[in-house]
Formats: sequence, C-alpha cells, structure tokens
Amino acid sequence: MREIERFDVLVFGSGAGGKLTAWTSASEGLRTAVVERGLIGGSCPNIACLPTKNVIHSAKVADFVRHDREFGSGTAAASIAMAEVRARKRRMVDGLVNMHMDKYKGSGAELVLGEGRFVGPKTIEVRLKNGGVRTLYGDRVFLNLGTHAAIPDIPGLRAANPLTHIEALELDRLPSHVIVLGGGYVGLEFAQAFVRFGSRVTILERGPQLLAREDKDVADALLEVLHLDGVDVQLNVQVAHVEGSSGDSVRLTLAMAGGTSVLEGSDILVATGRIPNTQNVGLDQTGVALDARGYIQVNERLETTAPSIWALGECAGSPQFTHISEDDFRIVQANLHGGSRNTRDRLVGGVPASNG
Repeated sequence: MREIERFDVLVFGSGAGGKLTAWTSASEGLRTAVVERGLIGGSCPNIACLPTKNVIHSAKVADFVRHDREFGSGTAAASIAMAEVRARKRRMVDGLVNMHMDKYKGSGAELVLGEGRFVGPKTIEVRLKNGGVRTLYGDRVFLNLGTHAAIPDIPGLRAANPLTHIEALELDRLPSHVIVLGGGYVGLEFAQAFVRFGSRVTILERGPQLLAREDKDVADALLEVLHLDGVDVQLNVQVAHVEGSSGDSVRLTLAMAGGTSVLEGSDILVATGRIPNTQNVGLDQTGVALDARGYIQVNERLETTAPSIWALGECAGSPQFTHISEDDFRIVQANLHGGSRNTRDRLVGGVPASNG
C-alpha cells in the first residue's frame, strides 16, 4: 500500500487564494503542500489578467503607430508581428512564474506538480508531472480549483475548434476576421485588441446589450468605443449552427428577429462564461457538496459541507476577480485565528458576466 504523507495544510490549486494560504501557513510553521497541475500561481499570471493586459498594451501601441499622424508624428506604415507579441507576453509570464517559485522556496511550502484527485476524505492522490504517484493527507484542506471557459452547446461549434482566451493569447498569426461569441469583459477585451492589431472583428451577443450585468449607459458607452475602433457588434443574435474550422474558415448561421443570415470569418473566439473545475477530481470522496451549476457549496465563512475543508475563489462561486480570491483567503485566515469575518457584507464593485 502506498505511503500516505501527512500535512498540516493541504491546498488543491495554486491560484490567488490558494497560494496565499500556502505561503502564510508555511510561514507559521505548519507543514504545507500545494497540489497544482500546471499553472503555477493560478490563471491570473499565466493565462488571464496579466497576459491579457500585456497583449492589450501591444495592441494599443500598434493603434498609436497606425494613427501617428493624428498626433503630429510620421513613421513608416505599421506592421504587426504576432510572434513577437506572443514572445513579449511569454517573457512576462516566465518572470511571474519564477517569482512565484521563489515565494514557494522562501515560505517553505512544498509545491507538488501533477494531476490530483481525492481518493478519500482530505486525501489527494497526485500523478506527478515528472512521473510517479504521491498520496497526500491534510488536517486542513483548502480548495482553490478555479474555472475554465464554457463552450456553448451549438451544433458544429466544438468540431470547429474555437479559440478561448488561452489559445487567443498564444496566436503567432493575425486572424483576418475574428468572430467573438459573447459580449462580456473577456470578449470585449480581445475584440478591441484584435481590431487594433488589424483584424476584422465581429461580436455576436445574444442579449439586447453588451455587459449584461452593467448599467445600460455603461454598456452603451463601451459600444460606442468599440464602434469607433471599427468593431462590428451585433446584438440579439443567436448562433444556430457552425461549419468549418477556426483558424482556416468558418461559416455561422445566425438567427435573429428578422430571420436568419450567414456570417463568414477566419476564427471563432468563445467568451460566453465559465465552468468550475470541480468535475473529475474526486470531490464525491470528500463529503463536499456542489450546487446545481457545479460550484462548491460554502457558507458565508467559506466552509464547505465537509469538516476542515474550505473553498476559495471562483470554484466556490465567489465573484470572478483575483482580488476577491485574495479576500476569501483573508476571511478564512482571520477566522482560523479567532476572527469572525464573512462574505455576506462584502462590497464588490462589479461582477463580470464572464472572466478569462
């Protein structure tokens, strides 16, 4: 029988709340391990907030150069090298990952890289990235599993191999016509970036406005900005069918109040929401309950339905912001040290309809 290694604190997932829990616990002298399948530091420094802003800044520079004469300057015609845009983004990510590795070493928390799955209460079996298997038990367990991009159940869409935010950040070519499914924050960010690089861009939103959870005046202002950039925005549109292959050519059949139409492009980018990473990780072995959407059920103290197991960040249904995951960490840590904090009265400036 494989030896079970015992830890005071076991963290599943190294996103914002998870890594802060690990570093803090280890610095307090608790034997701590973090199980992470690949994104050291979580999605924010690897595939979401920071890499996206890096690419957006490159697009902004490209747009300035393209309109340089409006600023009284004159240069050669702008040319876009997406491989260089990607390389710049990758250099930033590499630096952030190295910074996180230094934090793990400095704190004393052990980072265990591999695919984890619960095989019993508070017990995770990890198939290590470099081979082998370890079984870890934690007196306290913290779940920071995150989410992934949802792919709508539209006929032909999955077969078309659409981009999500992850693949979009890794492009080394400039798409000729990007069709963005979804009018949330992620879709709008990429739409503006690609149109500023020089792509033709169309946004398809099934609702009557962009950013469904925002005030209408905010959505209207962003719509005007996108129009000024050259983005074609179509509202109240349903995608009925998709043909072709994203990256080559795609053909979308659209349904709207006036009937149907066809839209052709080179690439599809899906930005229609998030799904929690709670499936196929053995949560049924733990006593941790999920809600109807697959998020971990927690109370206002972020305690799950299983004793000594907490959930932090998006997998717990918290608003999908890095700073909220960090506040989840602060709430749990305060309570573990005799405090009485909760999520009930937390003020959140805005809740995104989707997040990359």
